[in-house]
Amino acid sequence: MRGVVALNGSCVVKDDVEVPTLKASEVLVEVRATAVNRLDTMQRSGVAKAPPGASEVLGLEVAGVILEVGSTASDKFAIGDEVLSLVSGGGYGAKCAAEASATMKKPKNISWTQAASIPEVWLTAFQLLFVIAKVQRGDTVLIHAAASGVGCAAVQLARDAGAHVVTTASNSAKIDFTKTLGAHDGIVVPRSTESWQRETSLKFDVILDCVGAQYAADNLAVLNTDGRWVLYSLLSGGDISNSFLVDSKKPLAATFLPTLMAKRGSLLGTLLRGRPVAYKADLVDRFQQEGKLEKIQNGTFKLIVDKSFNGLRSAQAAHDYMESNVNIGKITIELDTDDHQQQCAP
Repeated sequence: MRGVVALNGSCVVKDDVEVPTLKASEVLVEVRATAVNRLDTMQRSGVAKAPPGASEVLGLEVAGVILEVGSTASDKFAIGDEVLSLVSGGGYGAKCAAEASATMKKPKNISWTQAASIPEVWLTAFQLLFVIAKVQRGDTVLIHAAASGVGCAAVQLARDAGAHVVTTASNSAKIDFTKTLGAHDGIVVPRSTESWQRETSLKFDVILDCVGAQYAADNLAVLNTDGRWVLYSLLSGGDISNSFLVDSKKPLAATFLPTLMAKRGSLLGTLLRGRPVAYKADLVDRFQQEGKLEKIQNGTFKLIVDKSFNGLRSAQAAHDYMESNVNIGKITIELDTDDHQQQCAP
């Protein structure tokens, strides 16, 4: 079958990828659409590695039709069901094995492309806000890179929970867009500028941070007493030893821990891809039980797809587009007829 793997820093299409061998707890999905995530680009470039046992094929989420059901998954799904699923790898393939417990039935009123835009970012945003940060009504929440896929989902989830939401993004158009999703205010952070905290007088109960070192001093400055700073990626790296000065004398590294302790702040690091199956199952169950998928289905939450690419051969172009940082919302890849006509080599 056809699938996309990382080779020498590029997305490479292979037509002889083996069809996944199904475990009892899994379903085999004929993939109709997948989506691009930062972790995909990081894996392609060698910055991040797939967890042990994950498929060599890139991709963390899929939408498609079930072709086969494992022996212990038949109580939840049947052949022919239209589904969307969170996977640890294999999403950029014509067929993908997915844990049934991390799979949801696709709402009938959304497209394949829209369905593929849900699993990774909406479950990540839900996890960050409610499982890790435990957001409450009335909290002030700062969401960095808020025009990203995770950011667009987090803005809507936080506002729906009754939080006061402030966003950061690289230009005013992105900030304005986050306001249409429910953000109360925003801060433009030009890519050449490191400091942004003087642009707000607020202190934040929750900070969702995918940037890392470059924003660390400002995050610390605006963190409220008993605040929760949730770190879920390191787009600017993780080394704060040479960070910009907090004052004229001491670098961030020298003041970081005393300041965090004085604020009784919590720095909470988290990742989703490498979590155990049981954790992801609980996350998916809670996401549905708390009505989040229903709110997607009824239009309360908006699915923001910036651009959809056609065919697995467009994977590198989709990655290049993500790395240009111009997108607002998700980038997806819709598989075409040629992707599904490829068979395993004899």
